[in-house]
Amino acid sequence: MKKNSLKVQRKRLSDQVVEMLISMIAGGDLKPGEKLPPEPVLMEQFGVGRSSIREAVGALELIGVLSVRPGDGTRVTDWASNVEPKSIGLSLLTIGHDKINDLMEARLELEQSIAKFAAKRATLDDIEDIKKEHKKFLQAKKSGQKMITADLAFHSAVVKACHNTVLIRFFSEMRQPVRLWMEQKAKYDWGFEQVAEEHEIILNAIESHDEKAAQTAMCSHIELAGEKLISAMKDS
Repeated sequence: MKKNSLKVQRKRLSDQVVEMLISMIAGGDLKPGEKLPPEPVLMEQFGVGRSSIREAVGALELIGVLSVRPGDGTRVTDWASNVEPKSIGLSLLTIGHDKINDLMEARLELEQSIAKFAAKRATLDDIEDIKKEHKKFLQAKKSGQKMITADLAFHSAVVKACHNTVLIRFFSEMRQPVRLWMEQKAKYDWGFEQVAEEHEIILNAIESHDEKAAQTAMCSHIELAGEKLISAMKDS
């Protein structure tokens, strides 16, 4: 009889703490704006050490569920009221900072393919939609408002232009993690000038129906953003 090579993977203690905190938030035991108990209380409540608590809090801060401010403690954010324990965003990102690498790889592969097919299949209307969202992004950058929404809208317009229902669905499921990526990136105040330039290169490649150029431009765009985010998080 052939041995089964599959093994049950044990969850890290910090992952279990994440799940318990999410359940408490989703169940209303921890409400938006409410401060988390001090570390010693959480350690006793969950039966884990300080490092597990800090890793869990760091993971939830990373995706915007918790807000950690010196002198104010750790609070549940307003966004957390929409948390679902099994949501796609949480399943991808609440494992710890190391999983940002996984998200970067997944987004890189997905959006490269999307850009290639968009260049191949984009209609005149699709291209006009991408141009419109690019202009909105430039306006948002100039005003300093709603840049993340405009950034995501540009990518969504490119996704629509690929005309592949499965890829569109995949991106839809990754939409929340991608938004959270953008929000975390914005925290480091890198500016959006380079993003605007990269968007324009992607737009021009799609308008020219140059599949290779579109794929390369999107690859460069996602890689640069991901590498900066990973580097900043390691240094923080």
